[in-house]
Amino acid sequence: MKKKIRSFVILTALCAATIHIINRTIHHLSTLHNLLHKENESDYEWRFGKIHYRKCGTGKPLLLLHDLAPASSSVEWSHIVPLLSREHTVYTVDLLGCGQSDKPNLTYTNFLYVQMISDFIKHVVHEPVDVIATGASAPLVAMTATSSQELIDKMIFVNPQSLHELAKIPSKRSKLLYHFINMPLLGTFLYNILFCRRRIAAKSEEAFFDPAQIDELMVNTYYESAHLDHMHSRYLFASIRGNYTNVNLAPFLSRITHSIFIITGAENPLFNENASQYQKYLPSIEIVSMGETKSYPHIEKPEEFCDQVEILLDPK
Repeated sequence: MKKKIRSFVILTALCAATIHIINRTIHHLSTLHNLLHKENESDYEWRFGKIHYRKCGTGKPLLLLHDLAPASSSVEWSHIVPLLSREHTVYTVDLLGCGQSDKPNLTYTNFLYVQMISDFIKHVVHEPVDVIATGASAPLVAMTATSSQELIDKMIFVNPQSLHELAKIPSKRSKLLYHFINMPLLGTFLYNILFCRRRIAAKSEEAFFDPAQIDELMVNTYYESAHLDHMHSRYLFASIRGNYTNVNLAPFLSRITHSIFIITGAENPLFNENASQYQKYLPSIEIVSMGETKSYPHIEKPEEFCDQVEILLDPK
């Protein structure tokens, strides 16, 4: 029995050491080229961690928020910032837990991001802003508009998250998954499997109408973003999979008095269906569908996207 126990302990230690080495190697290789670094970058020292952002251009402030996902970052907006900064003071932000912002070990919730967005506008922008948000970041902006109406003017949501998905609450199964992903060794290993370069490349191909637009630099940038700071974006990923970032947005939509516009990728009918869900609860929402685009119309057709944004944000 003693020999069996010793063999088990030795085998477990070897497995743990191997997994640790694999995790460290993946971190080193994925962050080798520092692809996320851009010029004119700044940091906002928020109470829960550093918020990385960039400010460009002059004019009325426009805040751009990338999708709430571990591999996402403000690099998502690289194609349109030069275009929008001609008429606007453009702020691009790495949300807490993403990109070059801090990734503290905590439970990420909708309310946490509402606080972050509100404080960023108050302490960095210092005046009301128009906001463009993609995917799962759209509900964060909508909730911010309900709690701090004076901080936001117009909102543009790009393929916003489904209201049905948002209504899901933490369950026993999702809580178990949340705790497993947060485990230092096995959780990191699982995270590295789910966010390996091959899977990121495959998901990118599914998200684009024309996969030829996806280049190696784009995939490597998303891959690096998911693995910065020793894969601590897994804390955000755990909260997402645990349904802690969700909020039942439907009852709040009718309270919003701001102008809301939704831009969808026409080549994925699901996005148009999601947009119709929002319009059902707030009929004043205007929906614009961009042809030959899917998940990222602002990347797939940046010029057309910016032209549409200028029309929607026109004060006239």
